Order: sequence, then C-alpha cells, then structure tokens
Amino acid sequence: MLVDTSRENAQDVLDALARQDCHPDDLEVVVYDMAGDGALPLRMPPGFHIHHLQRPWPQYWRVARARAARECSGDVIAFLEDHCSPDPGWATALLAAYRSHRWAAVGYTFHNGSRNSWWSRAALVADYGRFLHPQPGGSAPFLAGNNVSYARWFLEELGSAFEETIAVDYNWHQEITARGHSMTVASEATAAHRCYAGLATLCAANFQYVRVLGTARASAAQWNLFTRTARAAAAAILVPPLRLARLARDLWPRQHGFLEFLAALPVVWPVYTAAAFGEASGCLAGAGDAEERFVHWELNTPRIP
Repeated sequence: MLVDTSRENAQDVLDALARQDCHPDDLEVVVYDMAGDGALPLRMPPGFHIHHLQRPWPQYWRVARARAARECSGDVIAFLEDHCSPDPGWATALLAAYRSHRWAAVGYTFHNGSRNSWWSRAALVADYGRFLHPQPGGSAPFLAGNNVSYARWFLEELGSAFEETIAVDYNWHQEITARGHSMTVASEATAAHRCYAGLATLCAANFQYVRVLGTARASAAQWNLFTRTARAAAAAILVPPLRLARLARDLWPRQHGFLEFLAALPVVWPVYTAAAFGEASGCLAGAGDAEERFVHWELNTPRIP
C-alpha cells in the first residue's frame, strides 16, 4: 500500500488488514510511506510481517509501486489503495484462488466504503461497475486497476519492463493475455472502496490516470504522428459510448442492475468522457506531468468516510 498525507484512510486499511482471518504467516504488509516529517504515525497490524518504508515525496506512482512490490517476499503480491479496506476474508479468498489454478493475476470485487448516498453509489459504479460485489467471478479478460494482485512468477517474467509498465495495470492485463496467461476475479475477495467528494475531482483523476495509459500504448507500439492522431480521435469519440455499452451489459444481470446503471449515468458519462480525452491527450502529447498529478489525486485528496 502506498501512503502519503491521507493518514486516517490509510489507518482504516491497516486496521482492516489486522482483521484478516488468514494465518499470520500468510500475510506480509508493505507500507510505502511518502509523507515527510511531522506526519501522523500509523499503527501497524499486529502479528503479521511488516515493512514500513519511509520514502518522502516526490515519487512517480509506477516507481513507488514497483519499489514496494520488490520488498515483498511472497508468491502473491496484492496491491491496495490507501482508501480501499479489505474485508476479513479477502486474503484467504485470494490465496484460495491462486492455489486453484496458475493465474497470473487475481482481481477483487468491491462494495461502497463511503456513507451510503446516490453520489457514493454512482461514483463506485463509475470506478468499479464491472467488479461490483456480489458477482460470480471467474476468468476475466481484464481486472480492476490499482486494487489487484499478481503472481510473483509473472512479475519476474516481465523482467526489465516491470517498472515501466506498472503505472497502469491495464497494460499488464493486456500483456498477460498476449503471453497466453490467464486472470480471474475472486468473488469473495471483497473490499470497501471510498470515493472522492465531487465529480470534478473524480474526472480529473481519471483524466490523468488514462493519459498515462494513452502515452504507454503509443510508446509501446511506436505509433507515428498519423496513427497517434487517428487513435486520439477514435478514443475521444468512440470510447465513452463503447464503455457505457459494456457497463450496461455487465450490470444487466444484477438484481436492479438497470436501475443502478440509470442512476449512475449522470456520473459515469462525464467520467468516461474525461478518461477518453485523457487517453487522447496521452496519444498526442505524452504523459507530461500526469504521473505527478495522479499521485496528488490518489494519495492526498480527501475521500468520503
């Protein structure tokens, strides 16, 4: 878990880790702490192996995640945001999934960790609509970003590409498929995700995050200017309605799923549009300062408790 100034949120996640029902030897907690001197101290969960790494800001998101992952000694490396608290059976469900099959990555399912309101429900749909709990789980073509786990053997297989591609998990998920590996969603590996307080913040964070994704795609494929321009135009025009259609398809089987979709639409549409323009911007102009800005939105912006 990466941590900066949002200490109360981070402490909630650490307290949730302390309530895990797995054996203490099964869980190692790595906290990559980017807050400087004077930050409120964090209480580490008792009984587990703890690595509290104090590495003051500034840090790139991908660099910090890679360095934290390298501190892990286990066969499974699971990322949690500092505002995403795992339920007591989360670790046990992840371990069971990895023991059942040679998965390269296993994802979680999510429920609302903020106080119940139209806004918090809609924001959760915008961020994690495909992975809302309850759901049957099973094999998946991609998983949620930031809150996701990987098998160590896959990270070692990436080699030198490890740090460069860790900024956006979707890049890894594409690589898993390209290499012939598989992923799954562990339906009982549930976590409570807390949302931003407003739409402008949610849109800004999505814009910066997906701008990094667009940059990585263009760089990896070595697109020329014409291809970059065409891809940028396609992203801005086609991606929002395509994502909206997929969300409607994913929510449809859920009880009251269509009502969930309609209720969240005033939030989902602008968020998807902001993300699409972020991807287009990354294709055309590169990441710029998107990585620094995303760390600000991710680790230093208040969340609704």
